Amino acid sequence: MSILKKDLISSSAYNNLPHIHDVSDVPQNDSRDLDDLRSLLVKYKVPKSVSIRLIHKHFDVEEGEVMLFENVTVPSKGSVQIMRPVELTEAARLRPIHYFVDEDGSLQSYEYATCEVADISSFQTFLAEFCHVVAEHGLQRKFGLKVTPESDDQLKISWTEYELPEKRSTILIPEGMPKPEGEYDVSVSTEWGGNYNHNGTSDPSLQSCSHCFHCSHCSHCAHCAHWKLDNDGGCSRVANDASDETFYLGGQKILPGMPVYAIVSAVMA
Repeated sequence: MSILKKDLISSSAYNNLPHIHDVSDVPQNDSRDLDDLRSLLVKYKVPKSVSIRLIHKHFDVEEGEVMLFENVTVPSKGSVQIMRPVELTEAARLRPIHYFVDEDGSLQSYEYATCEVADISSFQTFLAEFCHVVAEHGLQRKFGLKVTPESDDQLKISWTEYELPEKRSTILIPEGMPKPEGEYDVSVSTEWGGNYNHNGTSDPSLQSCSHCFHCSHCSHCAHCAHWKLDNDGGCSRVANDASDETFYLGGQKILPGMPVYAIVSAVMA
């Protein structure tokens, strides 16, 4: 039986994943387990497009939806990535990029892209040991795998992810592009490559990730005045006048003329 499950994740299973707030301290508290998992990438010479992923969600999906990552071009600035809910009518073009170890000890995909990604099905020995270590250490709701669809150049870039609740989406902005200014109650690394030393072998003492995605999440306090708290502790948009050109990204108010406004405007289009 293949370790990689082919079925798309159900909405109920996705909504049961931990929110980023719930796992923000996992990388620090479980750093030794994280090092062990990163060492497996080196041990089995897994392609660098495969990395360890902090399992988390930002928003729930509705019945018949899954979360999709795709690129959005921002005129004169470059490209950002957006994660957004899409209907399962698009299932035929979806490619799994994020996996968690389920109760059967198999890898269940939970977020997707439409571009081609590396085929990791030939790394069965690596996948089997990864699943075994995750299950043995009780890490099923902490660490999973990511198969990166980006090019080699993009693998070298650090990205920061911001929530866009109006779209139940997140925007991932690469280093070098404008970002929202402000403080966040959650800022955590969410992906880690293999802990290679200069000889190409595993070195558990290396703590920095070879490519990083960081999540920034607002605390829904004073600067989040146009959002209201939901019963589950999340937030939802308070309706604005149709002519309102104000956006909120990561809880920060984004106004016309701000450098990051063009990015949000392109995503909202």
